[in-house]
Amino acid sequence: MGENIVHMKNMQNDTLRFSLALLLLLSLSIAFMGTASSETIVRISPETQSIGGEQDFTLNIYIEPDTSISGAQLDFIFDNSLVNVKEIREGDLLKRTGSTTIFSSGTTDNSRGTVTGIYGLILGKNMVTAPGTFATVDLVSSDRSGVCKLQLSNVVVSNSSGYSIPVTVVNSNIQIGETSKSTSEQTSGGSGGGGGGGGAGSPESTQNIKLKEISQCFITNGVRAKYTFKGDTNDIRYVEFDPKRSFGKTTAIIEMLKEKSSLTPVEPEGQVYQHMNIWIGTDGISNPENLENAVVGFRVDRAWINENGIDRTSITLNHFSDDMWNALETRQTGEDGLYLYFEAETPGFSPFAITGQSSQAFQSMENQIRDSSEIQDSSEAQDLNEELTEDTSNTALYPENEKGVQENQDYSAIIYIAVGIILFLPVLMMFKRS
Repeated sequence: MGENIVHMKNMQNDTLRFSLALLLLLSLSIAFMGTASSETIVRISPETQSIGGEQDFTLNIYIEPDTSISGAQLDFIFDNSLVNVKEIREGDLLKRTGSTTIFSSGTTDNSRGTVTGIYGLILGKNMVTAPGTFATVDLVSSDRSGVCKLQLSNVVVSNSSGYSIPVTVVNSNIQIGETSKSTSEQTSGGSGGGGGGGGAGSPESTQNIKLKEISQCFITNGVRAKYTFKGDTNDIRYVEFDPKRSFGKTTAIIEMLKEKSSLTPVEPEGQVYQHMNIWIGTDGISNPENLENAVVGFRVDRAWINENGIDRTSITLNHFSDDMWNALETRQTGEDGLYLYFEAETPGFSPFAITGQSSQAFQSMENQIRDSSEIQDSSEAQDLNEELTEDTSNTALYPENEKGVQENQDYSAIIYIAVGIILFLPVLMMFKRS
């Protein structure tokens, strides 16, 4: 009887141990399945879009962390017959921690269609948990048409311990060579209250446009926007500004003009090197309410400077606004064997003109300003001398007046004495007779 009781207790203990082990195994399986089903996503954004031929455009490599991460590395693969990579820049994903970051744009080989060794990491113990842009890729399409597959390979994302974590990669397909929309269609899209910026429209007559170059950029509030231009005959090299609102993918258009813009009734002062229009997105985006700290980078041909005897310090970018030309603050940023490079600050975008003064005209203008200043100084000095002379004359005049008063007082005394003597003589004669 006692043996049966002990046996039953042993069976109960074995059953309890088995149940606990089964429960622990089930818990681990559920945890593992939950972890496996949730992975960090690394995607190319946007996943699909259409780009015209020979056009600049931008893509973002976007990471959505499932856990705290400290860095990432990857390769970028593309069809080099349809697109080429111009530049790869660090995004805001890792920099938002405030810590120092290291970023490498990798090695670009457009002949093979690869960018290898792109990586970024945070120095220190800070980690990233919120999604963001890891890198921005600037590309240019070719003159061919087709679907370009853009892929990420060798993707490694490291967690807070420095170990790689599971990732899901989302690639992108770009349609190259689609017929571009007309200006009227682009303009009619509107900005939509802070949504997509859309295409840039131009009111300029097509007969006055000798070159048009288009560039696209994602405009995001708080991220400095930059459009770059590489056309051989386009003297505008870049446009930058700080957006105050987000407009999404926005088109910029540079128009090199044959003559002054049809929107400007008069020419600016000086000798004109080039007239052009700069349009950003739809009407209203380039207002000061939507952007600030805008600059335009441009170049001027050395041959034009030498042939016209232009003083390089007089070269200025002029902006037409408020029905008049306004000379912008312009500074030289560099030079090479063919061009001088400049940057100008601008309050907005519309018609522009690059001007310069010949060395003789510029010197003559400086002399006129100096002569005018000297004449003004001389006039002021003459006025001052006249005032001093007048003060001195008045000061010298007062003693003479006092002397005249004294002399008048002396003559009056003599008259009084004479009158007194005349009146006294009859009285004296009467007194002697009596």
